[in-house]
Amino acid sequence: MVAGLLAVAGAACPVAGIALASQSSSQARAESQGIEKLDREFLTVIRFANLWEIPMGELAEERGSTQTVKDVGKVLAQDHTQLNTAVAQLAEQFDVKLPDQPTSSQKSWMADISSKEGVKFDQTFADRLRAAHGTVFGLIAEVRAGTRNATIRDFAQQANNIVMKHMTLLEGTGDVTADHGMFAEASARTTAYPENSLGSSDLLVGGIVVLVMIATTLVVVRTFSTRGSAE
Repeated sequence: MVAGLLAVAGAACPVAGIALASQSSSQARAESQGIEKLDREFLTVIRFANLWEIPMGELAEERGSTQTVKDVGKVLAQDHTQLNTAVAQLAEQFDVKLPDQPTSSQKSWMADISSKEGVKFDQTFADRLRAAHGTVFGLIAEVRAGTRNATIRDFAQQANNIVMKHMTLLEGTGDVTADHGMFAEASARTTAYPENSLGSSDLLVGGIVVLVMIATTLVVVRTFSTRGSAE
């Protein structure tokens, strides 16, 4: 029955069938290696952070109006480059597909920081990066405390140390204040990235596959019921 349902679903919508089979296969391999949903989310979030914080760190090293901001930018860029190498290796090991572009929100933050000069640049850079590190800090702690995978736990510990260091450095610039309103954002972590959301076409295909599978199940059940009554 299961084989029949998969065959019908694949025939009704080959692209969706292939995508579902690939996703199931990937998830099965990951779960067999001890990777859970939160672990995969963790790797994805770290990758997103690297994608925008590396260039912003490099920009701060170049454009910061004080040596402190320049130094902090350099450290952030270097540390996130190391994290980026590590997360790429883990993603390959555990078959996790990573994004190759920052989120739309992160792109807007990059544009905002890049548009500033002088002291205003320092404040915007430090404020925004401090808020971002605070936001991801909770997820890292959650993974560090709860993951069943020793490799992911070790990486979470590494990320935890780096994020704590970065928050301390950013606060040490003197450009991060609660008055700027970004501390509040640290408690509002969300993984609803636009890049990870299903589009209308994806939902339509999924709905069609579900309807086909339901219809096929009913036909199979009725067929067996009819045969049983006849016998």
